[in-house]
Amino acid sequence: MNIISINDLNQAEMEIYNKYMPLFDKVKNHVSCYRYNPKEMIIDSDKKLDRLYFLLSGKAKISLIHEDGKRSIVHFVGPEEFVGELTLIDVEQSPKDVTCLSECICMAVEMGVARDYLLSDNEFMLTMSRYIGKKLLDRTWFHSKQQSFELRYRLAAYILLAENEGYYDERHTETAEFLGVSYRHLLQILQLFRSEGLMKKTKKGYEINREGLYEIAKHLE
Repeated sequence: MNIISINDLNQAEMEIYNKYMPLFDKVKNHVSCYRYNPKEMIIDSDKKLDRLYFLLSGKAKISLIHEDGKRSIVHFVGPEEFVGELTLIDVEQSPKDVTCLSECICMAVEMGVARDYLLSDNEFMLTMSRYIGKKLLDRTWFHSKQQSFELRYRLAAYILLAENEGYYDERHTETAEFLGVSYRHLLQILQLFRSEGLMKKTKKGYEINREGLYEIAKHLE
């Protein structure tokens, strides 16, 4: 993780920064920008969450660590999404792991500052309420799709969500649990994708055919 200046942001990141900065007006002098590398943790569940984050670019996965050490993927986040919002409003006391799937650029505000100024900001809280409501609807739609579509379609969409620079390298056990299927069934569809030329196993993970996978995943839209 490195602190960067707004001069280091690319055009797309700068557009998002300028779009949402008015929302952080009351804490604008406390906003910092950070760059995280792929597989680096934005949040470690073993440590106190001391910042509220807002993604300008990149994607990350949120994982729950069970008492027995088992890890479950809960959700994915990308640009224009918060990380740590449930801790901000005291809904979540124990944060989950948030691990970068790609390089991530984030705006961040110290949690204490955010609580002192943003919780009393009506515009910020209205935006936060809408954001949390939309995330709830998205998760409801996700679970609905779990029951309605074959694994082939859901796995293609999942791979596109979890890939980084054309490579997919997620644990099969976590993927199977997230998609609600057996490990064996998952391996069968992965082998099918390989035979169809949609994936090729390499030392970096699976090299994927984005266009081919999208043709399958688009049925979920």
